[in-house]
Amino acid sequence: MPEVFAQSVANMAPSAAMALLPLLVFTTAGNGTWLSFVVAAIVMLCVGYCAAQFGRRINSAGSFYVWVSRALGPGFGHAAGWGLLLGYIGTGVAVVYGFAIYGGDFLIRAHLPGDNGVILIVLFAVDLVLATVLAGRDMSLSAKTSLILEGLSVTVILILCVATWIHRGGVIDGSQFALKGVSGPGVVVGVVLAIFAFVGFESAGSLGVESKDPFRNIPRAILWSAFLVGIFYLVASYSQVFGFQGANTKDAAGNMIAGLAVSGAPLPDLADKTGIGIFAYAIDLGIVCSMFACTLACINAAARVLYTMSHDGMGHWSLGSIHPVRRTPHIAIYVVAVPMLLVPIITQVVKTSPVTATGWAGSVAVYGFMLAYALISIGAPIFLRRSGVSSPLTWVLGIVGVLVMLFVFWANWIPQTIPGGAFPELTAGYQYLPYIFLAWVIVGVAYYLIWKSRNPEKVEKVGSNFQTPDEAVA
Repeated sequence: MPEVFAQSVANMAPSAAMALLPLLVFTTAGNGTWLSFVVAAIVMLCVGYCAAQFGRRINSAGSFYVWVSRALGPGFGHAAGWGLLLGYIGTGVAVVYGFAIYGGDFLIRAHLPGDNGVILIVLFAVDLVLATVLAGRDMSLSAKTSLILEGLSVTVILILCVATWIHRGGVIDGSQFALKGVSGPGVVVGVVLAIFAFVGFESAGSLGVESKDPFRNIPRAILWSAFLVGIFYLVASYSQVFGFQGANTKDAAGNMIAGLAVSGAPLPDLADKTGIGIFAYAIDLGIVCSMFACTLACINAAARVLYTMSHDGMGHWSLGSIHPVRRTPHIAIYVVAVPMLLVPIITQVVKTSPVTATGWAGSVAVYGFMLAYALISIGAPIFLRRSGVSSPLTWVLGIVGVLVMLFVFWANWIPQTIPGGAFPELTAGYQYLPYIFLAWVIVGVAYYLIWKSRNPEKVEKVGSNFQTPDEAVA
């Protein structure tokens, strides 16, 4: 259970998420940042409950790809797997940026060069190459490493939260509780990035065949990771906004900007503000460790989904091969790792800010995950009904999950294309991201239809490889 739980937690990368996401959510949600995270946590628990229904009954390395195939058919299963691939790869890109951002901040604080393009590219490579090597060696070692690194970094951030409360003279922030200056559309826009903090919580499902007692441990890992990490997000995001309250600055036009909104590295900066600047070194290192753990988890999860899909014929045969000694899907690991390094290098060469690029990669990743989450939410009650299981709660939570996924996607695209509307207008590259996601979906659909027309005899066998017999756990 600890190692399976570690896969989900590491893929969520709670410390890495709290390093940048509260800042990005704050730019739209303001004092409602904590509320965006609460809404995201509730929605993820709804999705997690639906996923757990499959985890109790189907054991496979393909995760949502296999589960949705069993519920809604192979076409929808392929769509779920295709969405997860985009999500894991996009998340991997985002945390490679994060590793370099906080690794560079640590170097700068140590009076070493850390903010030039060459150093950032070197840090990109260090993170990705080390994670790829470790992922290719042993899954158990990967999970244990991730659990230790995340545990240390979460502890460091919680200590900073307590220090912030002491520095502010209490725990209550009236501006946040009163939602001062908060708009409903701003909170909704913040939810999509808050959801990004949770994505990957389902990745324990990809370890079913490799884990002990999977019908019990997989669903537990999925639900407990979302719940416990959700509480951590609430505490950490609330504390960051609280710590920067009143620290406003002016931009070039003379407009007042909240201090958190202009911080390049909020957690180390908060350590400086609370009078424990020396602690910033530990925070930087803790977040770097979290970014590395998430990179590792993204590679492991994406590779296993790609490996399972390839065994169904939806990929080159080599992607379904296993290392003869280490028993890991080594070719699939190398393939998913390439874009996680290539994209950061390209954006750095064209002088794109790593923080900005992190927001882009995170948003695209969320769109991919939301597709898979919507399908698993609607698939769970249908799967249970076909299995002869009556579960009104699954119907309710499944409908909530799919409706919220659709609404959040709509709210973060259509209303924001209207100048002067209630929702903030998409700018700085974000206006192109929904189209990148739609292009990814179109390519996936076209590929599946071509594969189906050429391999009609394989359609009904989709998702049946590397699956143990069904078993319901009370």
